[in-house]
Amino acid sequence: MINIEKTSAPRAVIGKHLTSLIEKNNKIIVIDNDLGTSTSAYDVTKTFPKNYWELGIGEQSSLSAATGLALEGMYPVYVNFAIFATGTIWTQIRQAAYAKANLKIIATHPGLDAGPDGASHQATQDMALMRCVPNMNVLLPLDENDVKSAITYALNNKGLYYVRVSREPVPIIYNSPEEANFDITNKEIAKTGDDVALFFDGSSFEQAIAAANLLEKNNITYRLIHVRSLKPLDSKNIIENAKQVKCVVSLENHSVIGGLGSAIAEVLAEHKDVAPLKIVGCQDTFTESGKSTELKAKYGVSGENVLSRVKEVIK
Repeated sequence: MINIEKTSAPRAVIGKHLTSLIEKNNKIIVIDNDLGTSTSAYDVTKTFPKNYWELGIGEQSSLSAATGLALEGMYPVYVNFAIFATGTIWTQIRQAAYAKANLKIIATHPGLDAGPDGASHQATQDMALMRCVPNMNVLLPLDENDVKSAITYALNNKGLYYVRVSREPVPIIYNSPEEANFDITNKEIAKTGDDVALFFDGSSFEQAIAAANLLEKNNITYRLIHVRSLKPLDSKNIIENAKQVKCVVSLENHSVIGGLGSAIAEVLAEHKDVAPLKIVGCQDTFTESGKSTELKAKYGVSGENVLSRVKEVIK
């Protein structure tokens, strides 16, 4: 059984970590739209107020400004809720990608994490929107140290990056960013056998652990695999696992349409002799206001749903 010893909300480290990076590179400019306290980006102002641009509720113009900064050799980092950092600025993101801008987007409150704010703020389509944009990289870090490492990775690599950061507490498995050592390959977190390969995004780690424990209680073995990068996707690892297990499951804090499950399905569709895939996530519907944990359980982002789908394959 996997035991959770400590959790933390990864979004809480964004501002402090960006501050530490600005100490090494003063060309980093953090851009916010009145949500700096919620994303923690505002922490930058305590040390580097001139490197923090508060542009009010003007998401489209802010992303355009960020693109301009990037083209002038600066290192802009746009931080916002996932719902605003994708759909609201869709046209501007496409233009930034077209220009191959060296721009980083850090998106908090993904999927159902913005529970109390209701369906209008729940970004259950953000991965689908971002992964279809040419020249876009989509990173799905896990705990607070993986998030720090992923942000550093994005800033150390030229190009357009979307870094998806959980609002809700996530189990901590890395003791430092150095231990996390973020890269774009899938990482096996735990393994008990070869019945199920369970692939999950970072913001659904708690539900992935619950699923693993339920599988074990039902005498079903598993491989628990964190997909650190949605785009580019570690297709080789997915194929290898799909050829060695009886069932492949994707678990995501996102709609079942267009996200992690869809990406895995696209890979498996090109290969023979692979296990059947079950996609677990938020159903194709608008949700409601409520505690995010309760909404995830109600709308399908849960360990129970994983077990139910697995039993459709493994009787």
